[in-house]
Amino acid sequence: MLYSLETHKIYGYVTNTKIKIIIIVDSTNTSLRDNEIKSMFKKIHSEYADVVCNPFYIPGEPITSKSFAMNIKSIMLQA
Repeated sequence: MLYSLETHKIYGYVTNTKIKIIIIVDSTNTSLRDNEIKSMFKKIHSEYADVVCNPFYIPGEPITSKSFAMNIKSIMLQA
């Protein structure tokens, strides 16, 4: 956890390639444990790696893949 506010908890993850991923969770959600947050970060990182390894992805451009967005949403809703 990076920071805890009255209403939110902020978690951060940095990959080996210096990609930063932030997850902000409502403080009232007490069901999430640190190992579940770590698992979410790993799944998000895997999805990101799949997108940037696509030969049609242009580095530095915003990710516009609907599949990526749906997969990230699915990861977040599973928590």
